[in-house]
Amino acid sequence: MGLFSKIFGGGGAEKPQFEVVENKLCTDLTRYQVRVRKHGQEMYAEELFQTAAKPKDLQFGRFYLLNENPPKLHFAPSLDQALSWFRGRDLPKDGYYNIFWGEGITFQCGVCQKEAREPLTISKVERLSVYADIPIHMEIVGWRVIEVAADLMGTGVPSKILDVFKTKPIIIWDCGKSKYICKDCAQRLREMGREAELEEYAIF
Repeated sequence: MGLFSKIFGGGGAEKPQFEVVENKLCTDLTRYQVRVRKHGQEMYAEELFQTAAKPKDLQFGRFYLLNENPPKLHFAPSLDQALSWFRGRDLPKDGYYNIFWGEGITFQCGVCQKEAREPLTISKVERLSVYADIPIHMEIVGWRVIEVAADLMGTGVPSKILDVFKTKPIIIWDCGKSKYICKDCAQRLREMGREAELEEYAIF
């Protein structure tokens, strides 16, 4: 657990760089914590392992961890798929509702509604090996984005919320701020002697 490595990928003038966190989860010790989606059906990882007669039987569409708080992303079968799904490209069609974060993030002033947009960088990806050793060793490996970064907010964790019966993507920023205000409105608050209120806001 906690093994870090560097990954370089993509093309163009600048190649994206992010950390890969490698973790392992043994279903012999932590039972019924992983739900796997395969061919439109859902099962526990234990069931996948028990019914697998050959290596190709371990192929899956995606899997996720139960009871994560805050909830995080599903795991894709490959790194490329995890990155694509996060951006909203080549989304799987397996009966699940897909959410994604795209290439950038938009900030809206809470006073005048002015908007600003900046790139959203993937800064950390998790590689999780889910395995069983009894009666024999079986394993599936999944990938997901677990940390992003933006110039205004620093780093944050992709998560999701249920809003009016629909799941929506959010980012829980490490700075703890979730309100935004533009520079002009921030200056007006200062001139009105309400500078203390700005502590709640990220200023853009």
